[in-house]
Amino acid sequence: MIWYRLDRDKTIDMIGRVKSAAEAMLFTPVTSEAKCTRLPFLKSFLLYRLTNFSSLPTFSMDFISNGETFYYMDGADTAIRQMVTSGELELNEETIIPYLNFYYCYVRLPEGEIILLKNAEEAPQIDLYDEDRREALDVIPEGVEIERDSTTGGFLVLAPALYDSSPMQVLITVSKDGQVLTSPKRMLTLENIQ
Repeated sequence: MIWYRLDRDKTIDMIGRVKSAAEAMLFTPVTSEAKCTRLPFLKSFLLYRLTNFSSLPTFSMDFISNGETFYYMDGADTAIRQMVTSGELELNEETIIPYLNFYYCYVRLPEGEIILLKNAEEAPQIDLYDEDRREALDVIPEGVEIERDSTTGGFLVLAPALYDSSPMQVLITVSKDGQVLTSPKRMLTLENIQ
């Protein structure tokens, strides 16, 4: 993702909009940085990150926002539901993979961590705690199959993924309103990786 740093005035404005009285000392303009990036599957809302550099380790909070209203990315899909309600979500063949990468990065799932893999060979080297890799929304898996369901308007995606720490081929069903269901199809082993 390419992040754009907000100037001091916009940073102060963002801090004022997102902090509660209890967080007044957590984020200050002197010790914090605010930045934003565009998400290809949202019409006008951006992803914002507010980082406190005075704490060790540094502390960040992410939000989806139009600059006025900020929806905190808290591990639930609440902010995504808000985007659907406001007509912001745009899913098509070009945006479905970035959306899934974003979804798996920001929504906690009962299945555990899921990361779409560039290819099956990446599985042994991937680090679940590598923030840059987890946030690589533009990673397109090799051999991914995307099919639009003409009856529902949703998508079926077949792709390699790290599914609860195991390399799997997964079938992902995405409804037109962004609901995601991930089903493991088969384990990726050395024999079927090649």
